[in-house]
Amino acid sequence: MKKSVAMFLTVSVLITLVFFGCGPGGQQIKIGVAGPLTGEQGKAGQDLLHGVQLAVSECNARGGVLGKRVVIIAGDDRADEKEANVIAQRLCDQGVAGVVGHYNSHCSIAGSRIYNQRMIPQITPSSTNPKFTRQGFVNVFRTCGRDDQQGRIAADYAFNTMKVKKVAIFSDGTTYGLGLAEEFKKSILSYNQPKKVEVTIVAEAQLPLITEGKAPDYGPLLDPLISYQPDLIYFGGSYPEGAMLIRQIKERRLAAAFMTGDAIANSELIKRGGVATEGILFTFGPAVEDMPQAGRFYDSFKARYGELGPYSVYAYDAATVLLKSIELAGTTGGDSLVKVIHSAKFSGAMGELEFDETGDIRAAPYVLWTVKGGEFRPVRAETTLK
Repeated sequence: MKKSVAMFLTVSVLITLVFFGCGPGGQQIKIGVAGPLTGEQGKAGQDLLHGVQLAVSECNARGGVLGKRVVIIAGDDRADEKEANVIAQRLCDQGVAGVVGHYNSHCSIAGSRIYNQRMIPQITPSSTNPKFTRQGFVNVFRTCGRDDQQGRIAADYAFNTMKVKKVAIFSDGTTYGLGLAEEFKKSILSYNQPKKVEVTIVAEAQLPLITEGKAPDYGPLLDPLISYQPDLIYFGGSYPEGAMLIRQIKERRLAAAFMTGDAIANSELIKRGGVATEGILFTFGPAVEDMPQAGRFYDSFKARYGELGPYSVYAYDAATVLLKSIELAGTTGGDSLVKVIHSAKFSGAMGELEFDETGDIRAAPYVLWTVKGGEFRPVRAETTLK
């Protein structure tokens, strides 16, 4: 995380101009990047920014777009809905042609209302809550899948492979966390029959968020599980709270398996959770290293930034779509860009991307992952939902 600037400026209005390449002097096309660049989720936001930076630097090395240099304007929303509104307004006022972001679903939804008013394309690489693309806004898109999709994949694995019968469900209370937990619950309970209950939810609770580095005590919520003895604990939330939850579960020697969603997929989880994370399960996209079409991206990213962030490739593809749409439209006008994104097919690091009428990608792959030997590893074949 880069906190030096934030120590002297009010983070809520932090806007950073980042220039790449050398195009014609004075001629620029601006694109925005929005996410939590500092704070508990700062690592996730920086991963997102790096993906966009790589796409923009490659674009500028080819001469830019429409003969102009591309410039990134990055805004730190600190994973806060109110800050997301401030950042969205400021990005619009700065004249961005489009925005890659936000990272969190509640921030993407908050910002989308402002981007829609100005008809600026917004492409999130990571916000999976279904509500984002169900607001009736034609200018919103995502390069990732949705929570209802990964909820079904997780429930299918839990029921058919793990044979779970008793489940405890927790969330971090965010739009994403609550939504994902509810989608998993809905899917796992769908296996129950009118006269035959296959799965029982033995406990449900909302966990307090970590604030300013203060670690909450989840004991009062976890202690009852000692008598309930669930087969599975499912968590809807992000990696800071996830790591704390996993550690406190292990401290109580609960035998339940632990399963969660994509926002847990960050190296910070293993750093914070340590050996307690070994064997956990989560849903995420297929490994970038295993995608033949992503080889060039993977090598370039590793050479420039080192560790590959879980959503860096999704951000790279979001930026690629935005830049290509400007080229195809021959303008930065929002109406024209939105029409192009809805109608065109794009070639990204993850393969071909095509969006449906709501702004979702037409094919969203999810894979079950685990932590083994202190590393994230996929545990089952890719499943694609359409």
